[in-house]
Amino acid sequence: MDRTSDGSELLTGPGAGGLLRSAVGNAGGVLRTWELDHVDHRPGRSTKALYRTTVSWPEIDGAQAPAREELFGASAHVGEQEKDLLDAENSMVMTDGDINVRVWRYPHDPWLPMLPKVCYPDVVGRTLVDMGVPLMPGTAEHVPIEVISYRPGRRAVLRAQLPDRGLYLKVMQPRRSGEIVERHRHLLAAGVPVPRVIAHRDGLVVLEELPGVPLSRAILDQGVDACRAEDLVAMLDRLPASLFPLPMRPPWTDSIEFYAGIVSSSLPPLGPRVDALVREIREGLAAVGRRQDLSAHDVVHGDFYEAQVFVDGGEVVGVLDIDTVGPGRRADDLACLLAHLSVLADEGSTRRIDPAVQQRVLEAIDAWQQVFTRRVDPTELALRSAGVVLSLATGPHRQQEAAWQAATEAIVRIAERWVDAARTAETERIAAQQAGTGAAGAPTQPQPQGGQPSSHTPPQQTPPAQTPPPQAPPSPGAPAGPPPAPQGGAAPQAPYPGDDSPTLERRIPPGLDG
Repeated sequence: MDRTSDGSELLTGPGAGGLLRSAVGNAGGVLRTWELDHVDHRPGRSTKALYRTTVSWPEIDGAQAPAREELFGASAHVGEQEKDLLDAENSMVMTDGDINVRVWRYPHDPWLPMLPKVCYPDVVGRTLVDMGVPLMPGTAEHVPIEVISYRPGRRAVLRAQLPDRGLYLKVMQPRRSGEIVERHRHLLAAGVPVPRVIAHRDGLVVLEELPGVPLSRAILDQGVDACRAEDLVAMLDRLPASLFPLPMRPPWTDSIEFYAGIVSSSLPPLGPRVDALVREIREGLAAVGRRQDLSAHDVVHGDFYEAQVFVDGGEVVGVLDIDTVGPGRRADDLACLLAHLSVLADEGSTRRIDPAVQQRVLEAIDAWQQVFTRRVDPTELALRSAGVVLSLATGPHRQQEAAWQAATEAIVRIAERWVDAARTAETERIAAQQAGTGAAGAPTQPQPQGGQPSSHTPPQQTPPAQTPPPQAPPSPGAPAGPPPAPQGGAAPQAPYPGDDSPTLERRIPPGLDG
């Protein structure tokens, strides 16, 4: 086998075909075609990959039967012992003495033992009944399933459509489910609108469906009218102080060297630019830290962006994925949202979203950022936004997007604009301080909303040529046959918090049999 320090060359190069061929042949099949679909690379540590394949199973289907489309996962570990392995029997291990590669057929993920029990429409109903979930008579035999996301070895999210309601099924490593359930119950008791836990067992948590629609959808249609920025901040400020003793959620900016390493490894020409970003973010936050305390003093969501928030009639009605709730800084939550939106808005420049939609997103970023800078320091907000954007720059290669190189460079450019915005905010703060107004910059400690709005101008973006330029341009801008395949598809434990984010999961188009 090819030898690299983390298995990435092996799992992403032509040698992966030999691994898949051996694993499929050992199971009695014949590999016809394969294509890398998703890669989760931790430089110098390990690599996980997901492959689309077509496979013939002559002993099952007959020699003349057409090949099936299948998903296969692979995990390479170099000098690193596999942890939390729970179902080794349905996978195959190959080694050359240095690199150990484990290969499995979806949904038999060796780290997620409950995944096969919820991936099949004719099986998931029995699983729900066994867990005590009430179903209408005669409906357990076939429950339509949609796989929302799948992160090999980490977790999966599925939606089960019952005749009277929808349910969300979160599959995770069993050691994590107990704490997640307790956080849901604690937050509900505190009045935070998270989904109610209906049942849980061995790494499977069944959640009720939230009302409304995701903010990620509403902002495309309604822009700034999707909800009020003040309500977003207020919901975050309702996270109960009793959760402050939980393990700290490290800021995204704590891991920027890690993300920069992934970007540089996948696209070396970007190395100098991401190194410069890391340096400027570090130096900028150090300067902020010399004038205010940057220690954790809020309870934070930890991965707060538009897909996690549900809205209805312009009001915030729910929030998802509270796995990472704990002590942190409010600026991190607000920066996470702005960073995601700025990447979304930039897709208008590549025609991935309609120019009118891009304009609505840009206007929302501009309006919401002005509100956020009343709650947190504008310079800190921009620098932390840059750090989150840098983490998102790992996505195009991880998800094997078409033209991922150009997409990665575009995201790095957005991070650079956020750094420029931080410089502008700091210049304005200093000028206001020298003028004796004290108007530029947020309080050094959290304050209730309603302070003076910042004069900070968000980073500029250039809309498509046929779109009128926006006023005050905003920020830089999911057994009886194969299971449904993932439609779409969060860091190891600290110090790499972003790696466990749903943002980084694979979202695979429908129509692929697993």
